[in-house]
Amino acid sequence: MELIRNKGCRMCGTNTFKTVIDMGVHPLVNSLVAKEDLDKEDPRFPLVVKQCMACSLVQLVEIVDAHDIYKGQDYLFYSSDMPGLSKYFADYVVQDVIPHIDPGDLVVEIGSNDGVLLQHLVEDYEVLGVDPSTNVALRAIRKGIPTVPLFFTEDLARQIVNEYEGKAKAIVANNCIAHLNGLDDLMRGVSRLLADDGVFIIECNYWGGMVVNGNYSLIYHDHYSYFSAHVWESFARKFGMRPFDAWVTPAQGGSLRLFLCKDKRLPTQRYMDLLKQESVSGLNTYATSLQYEADVRAAALALRDGVLALKADGKTIAGYGAAAKGFTILTMSGIGAEHISYFVDDSPAKQGKYTPVEHIPIITRAEAAANPPDVFLVLAPNYAKVIIEKEQAFLKAGGTIVVPFGRDIRVVTIDQPL
Repeated sequence: MELIRNKGCRMCGTNTFKTVIDMGVHPLVNSLVAKEDLDKEDPRFPLVVKQCMACSLVQLVEIVDAHDIYKGQDYLFYSSDMPGLSKYFADYVVQDVIPHIDPGDLVVEIGSNDGVLLQHLVEDYEVLGVDPSTNVALRAIRKGIPTVPLFFTEDLARQIVNEYEGKAKAIVANNCIAHLNGLDDLMRGVSRLLADDGVFIIECNYWGGMVVNGNYSLIYHDHYSYFSAHVWESFARKFGMRPFDAWVTPAQGGSLRLFLCKDKRLPTQRYMDLLKQESVSGLNTYATSLQYEADVRAAALALRDGVLALKADGKTIAGYGAAAKGFTILTMSGIGAEHISYFVDDSPAKQGKYTPVEHIPIITRAEAAANPPDVFLVLAPNYAKVIIEKEQAFLKAGGTIVVPFGRDIRVVTIDQPL
C-alpha cells in the first residue's frame, strides 16, 4: 500500500490547496489485526486535511487507494451490527425516501453495506444494493437483498439500466460519498441511472457539524472529503443536476442529508436557510478551517490530560466500541496500550482481534465482566446514549463512563447522567 496524490480537487479539479490540519501518521482504522498477525508491522500513513481555495471543499489530497481499503481485505463494518441503525434507517425510509417513489419503482443504494436500509423497501419496491466489499455484499444477499459487490461507476450504471430495462426513481447513498475519490464518475453514473423525475438522496459527513462540535473523529483515511451544502451547488450542475432540499440530521454529531434532482422543482425553504447559515457563519472560509485546527488540537490535548489524570489516580480504563472514529481519537490524543487495557465491542466480526499498531485486544462484554475496568472510555460517541443505557449496572457499581464529543468531554456516573 502507498499514498496516491490527486492531481487536483475532486470537485473542481483545481490545484490550489491550503492545509487545514496535519494529524500526523495514522493506521487504517478498519484494519483490525488477527492474533496470528501480531508479529507483522501494521502500515501507517500521513493524514493531512486540506481545503481547496477555489471551491472550498475540505478533503484529503494524499489518499490510500480505495481498493486496498474495501477490496484488499474484509471490511469489518456491518451496519446491522450497530445499535439503533436499523430503526434510524427505517425512519429515514418513511420520512425521506417513500414520499418520492411509488410501489414497484426501482431504488438503488450506493454503498448499501449489508442492506440495513434496503431491507425496509424490499417487499414493496424493486431494490438493488451496490457495495464494493464482497463480504458485506454477501451478507446482504443472504438476507434477500440483491447486491452487486462492485464500486458504483458510470459503466455499472449503464449495465443496471440495460438489465433492469429502466431507470431508478430513487438513488440513495448514505455515509459512502466521503469514501469516493472519483466523484465525477459517481455523478455521471447517477445522472445516467436516475429517472428524469427521480431523486438522488445523499447522507454524508457535514463540515458544519464538525466545525461546530470540534469533531475530529470523522477524519481517517477512508474519508476522502468533508462536505458542506455550498460545495454541491456548482458541482452538481456540471452533471445536469441540482440540490433542492437538505437538512442536518443528528447522526455523527450532525450529518448532511441532501436531495438532488434533474427536473426544475423549486428549492425548499430549509435548503435556502441552510445555505444562508453557511454563508453568514463563514463556514466555507479558510479562517474557519484554521479555527477548527486550533479547536481539534485543544480537544485532543484535553482528552489526553484527562486520561493521564485517571491513570495517575490508579484507575483502569477500557475502550468501549472499537469504531473507526475511535482510533483517530486515540492516535490524535497519543493514547495507547499503556492507557487502555482492552476494548469491548458487540460486533462479532471485531471480537478476538486487536487494534492496529497498539494491538489492544477486542473482547466481548461478557469477557470484560470478569475483569471490569474503573472507567469505560466510549470511542463511538454517536452510540453513547445506547451504551450508557446498557451499562446502568456498571454505573451503579461505581463505574465511570467518559465520552469525548469533540471538544466536549463528558464524565458520566450514576449521580451525573449524560
